[in-house]
Amino acid sequence: MWIYVVYSSHVDSTVSIARSIASAVTWSNAYEARHAAEVDPREIHGPGVVFLGYPSGGSELDKAVRGFLDHMPERTIYSVLWAVYDTRTQPQPLVAGSTVRRLRRAIEHRGGKLVVPPESFYVGPNDGHVSGDEVDRARVWGSSAIAVAVKAYRDTAVRSGFVSPCPNRPRWETLHSFPS
Repeated sequence: MWIYVVYSSHVDSTVSIARSIASAVTWSNAYEARHAAEVDPREIHGPGVVFLGYPSGGSELDKAVRGFLDHMPERTIYSVLWAVYDTRTQPQPLVAGSTVRRLRRAIEHRGGKLVVPPESFYVGPNDGHVSGDEVDRARVWGSSAIAVAVKAYRDTAVRSGFVSPCPNRPRWETLHSFPS
């Protein structure tokens, strides 16, 4: 199973949350979060999970996120599961203009499916500082989304503590089931 963490922001708080989510898979292999403008949508493979994040505010998604989604092959949107998040300064989600709602609608409009409900992470109102609790919560949220995806795919080659493509697994491990 493939894991991708993509964000679109130059704000440090959103980048910190993306790195925290990516740290949920670093025990498997070296991985880092990447800006949407740096990711070629054709390099996304399924089965997998794409985490997509964006700061709250504004009336539309930016060009990087829109370009990332618009240039992704249709079959790829169907073959991966999605998890969306935003960073915001207000604990109460705004009904109108919520970034996670816009991200969710953009993905579902293209035929994608969310693996977990959208999530918001809170940053300091003045300096954009992300508390340690929010960083930990992002890592736990990322880990739980991966666990739900593993269950959804029923991928016998994915084990707790090991998220990577199937060809790296010994053949005998894919033929036998192990108790959890």
